[in-house]
Amino acid sequence: MKTLIHGGDAYTPDGLIHDAAVLVDGESIVAVGPQTQVRSTGAFDVELDAHGGVIAAGFIDLQINGAGGRFLTDDPTVEAVQEMARTVARYGCTSFLPTVITSNFQTMLAAVRAVHEANEQTTDGARVLGVHLEGPFINPEASGVHDSAFIRPPSQDDLDTLWEASGGGIKLMTLAPEMPGAGELIRAAGRYGIAVAVGHTRADYSQMMEAVAAGAGLATHLFNAMGGLTARDPGATGAVLASTDFMASLIADGYHVHPAMMELALRTKGPEGLVLVTDAMPPMGTDLTEFSLYGETVTVRDGACFMADGTLAGSVLTMDRAVRNMSDLVDAPVEDALRMASSNPASVIGEGDVRGTIEVGKAADIVVMDSELNVTATIVGGRTVYQTGAA
Repeated sequence: MKTLIHGGDAYTPDGLIHDAAVLVDGESIVAVGPQTQVRSTGAFDVELDAHGGVIAAGFIDLQINGAGGRFLTDDPTVEAVQEMARTVARYGCTSFLPTVITSNFQTMLAAVRAVHEANEQTTDGARVLGVHLEGPFINPEASGVHDSAFIRPPSQDDLDTLWEASGGGIKLMTLAPEMPGAGELIRAAGRYGIAVAVGHTRADYSQMMEAVAAGAGLATHLFNAMGGLTARDPGATGAVLASTDFMASLIADGYHVHPAMMELALRTKGPEGLVLVTDAMPPMGTDLTEFSLYGETVTVRDGACFMADGTLAGSVLTMDRAVRNMSDLVDAPVEDALRMASSNPASVIGEGDVRGTIEVGKAADIVVMDSELNVTATIVGGRTVYQTGAA
């Protein structure tokens, strides 16, 4: 079946196309250009009008713990992953990495198995690309909301076990590079094709550079759960900001990171060096005001999630809101904000040749938005999985 998406400004690697059209045949993009040009290529079965809005590559969220009332680590089931997929699609997310946080090792194994099973099925929402393993190989001194009782030292055997349970589906792993054995584990992950991020860390500058040399290339939620920087001790944060070898993910909700620090990140890393993530928890996409984590109650207020002692425990951020925040709070150009939500995350996990941009031959994972960057339609593999009356 051929679908014509038309009547909006299309953001492509070759620049902005006004009054554009994107022709989709099956699961792939087969034509992109001015609407008059694309319409002349032949007949189509379905058309979707962008009404003067935006046509862009679908968003890719590399860090999402829960959504739609479901929490993967607490409920390690295929059904939980599928509900997350349906929920995030409403906000322009066309693919994502369900994130497994530090927990009982058997629970983590069950969670990666659930993601693997969901990955093999067609959902009626966003595409499940694989697992983000956030822990258990982190620093107890920078654990944040992660339960220190379940943190484990870097272990090749543990990674092998998790890899097998995931069906080879671990795409991203966050660890603390200063922990003994972390360098060897980074190299082992590289042999599996796993992208490695540094996070929940108290590493100093030299330890961060050693992690880069071993194969790490991303910093998980920049500024959060990592050492700050001073004049004579750049620490993990300084290393990420100063080094072009690191990309950095950013929770752009305006709470986890102050807008001034968001602007600093953009100025130092550039739009090519930042990846927008949500770090979302179960209330995302619902009206829930609390949920349970490690048996304790987490409360939602001011768009963030908090343990009873005030510790941040994730967000209720959505990817479209993150894009708008980069535009509204930091004054980033729309094309830069979109890049941070699509092509940058795709490149981090080795998916850049398949998705992340509006190009002929790429997967037809597309988001349509109005002029205020509110999502009106989400297309995954050529299928419209979410649509409002505005589309």
